[in-house]
Amino acid sequence: MHFVWMGFLKSAEPIDQEVQLQISEFLQQPYIPIDAAGVLRDGRGERAGYLVIFDAEDRAAAEALVRESPLRAAGLYSEFHLFEYQNEVG
Repeated sequence: MHFVWMGFLKSAEPIDQEVQLQISEFLQQPYIPIDAAGVLRDGRGERAGYLVIFDAEDRAAAEALVRESPLRAAGLYSEFHLFEYQNEVG
């Protein structure tokens, strides 16, 4: 199953280098294939959040991945959402 996880940041301030390193390591974990991941930018080009598209066996596995996020652990999200994703193009 495909999932999309969108997290919106509390602030556009730069993220601590240690958290950035943890994010990079997190995205390279070998257990759940991540198809795409990147920064969401607002109309001014400032960092507003993150989007991750990934495959998981089921919603419980997807939720487990989201729980492990360094951004969540650091308390940087104002909100985040997890959706099942069905590709209709490509």
